[in-house]
Amino acid sequence: MWRDKIRFLTHGAALLGVSLLLSYLEAIFPSSPLPGVKLGLSNIVVVYAAYRYSMGTAAAVSLARILLTFFLFGGGVSLLFSLSGGIAVLLLLWLLRRIPPFCSYVGISVLCAAAHTLGQLCFAVCYLGSPAILLSYGGVLFLGTAICGGITGGLLNGLSPILEKARRRTHS
Repeated sequence: MWRDKIRFLTHGAALLGVSLLLSYLEAIFPSSPLPGVKLGLSNIVVVYAAYRYSMGTAAAVSLARILLTFFLFGGGVSLLFSLSGGIAVLLLLWLLRRIPPFCSYVGISVLCAAAHTLGQLCFAVCYLGSPAILLSYGGVLFLGTAICGGITGGLLNGLSPILEKARRRTHS
């Protein structure tokens, strides 16, 4: 019993570590020339955790990464923007896990990227007190979202067999 708890804790810590590393790499090597558009590599870990562990694990990894990233590298209202996007992704994943699978990690990642962008745009509208950002930049953000979500989903599709093999090895 205690071995299962230790295994669960170490897997969660490893997922958080990988997620933080991917966030850091993305911060020092920007993946897009467009402001507000990021590849979202850490979302690979959140989607993987939601589908291979549990929503609780995905939420813990996502929220811990957001908080730690803010404390290590953030400032200003970046925490609120990150939380709004992260919570939107977690809500979508919670819904997607309750319906029969209808797409691969690519489709799930595109939907999650769109949810993240929508969550951040909703916060921006509330923060700025105007929907102007939706009209002026929303289209560009959602186009970038579709491309970046497709890339991260493709990466997860490719990495999934490797991750599953490593996961099975630690469960034996």
